[in-house]
Amino acid sequence: MHSDLMKVRQDLKTVRDPYSGNEYVVVLPVIPDVAIIHAAKGSRSGEITTDATRNDRLLAMAAKKTIAVVEELVEPEDVLPGRQEVFVASVHIDAVVLAPGGAHPTACPGIYETDAAHIREYVTASRDEQGFRAYMEKYIFGPEDLGRYLETVNFSKGNSGPSTPGNRSGGKQS
Repeated sequence: MHSDLMKVRQDLKTVRDPYSGNEYVVVLPVIPDVAIIHAAKGSRSGEITTDATRNDRLLAMAAKKTIAVVEELVEPEDVLPGRQEVFVASVHIDAVVLAPGGAHPTACPGIYETDAAHIREYVTASRDEQGFRAYMEKYIFGPEDLGRYLETVNFSKGNSGPSTPGNRSGGKQS
């Protein structure tokens, strides 16, 4: 409270707690128009389970609309969180999209790892406009659908990168 941050951040305010009399710094909430989160499983009714180490449930609750992309569609009674997962109620989910592998090149914990080599390729490509355009054409505009994209990156569950010896992703070998 007694820092220069209060001088440069006009969105920060102070309020006094009516019970303790302590003064606290507050900021207006962030309310996204749309949140897109990836989950291991979900039901057509909108219940999902997601990685507990992320703030997906908080994000789903804060957003005006939330789209959940899931690896697997299951019956509502089978949407039970496992270890390291949290449940997000259907009241916070506006649409469920089935897209196995849809988190690539990032991970879907417990299902596949981050494809570090692909992320390095993206970082390298994004250093200049020509490289970025080539990357976009190859991976975004080129493949007809998610299935073709996953073929392009040689994706398979349990192996987030190429399925050949010497997997550059650091993911599990198949």
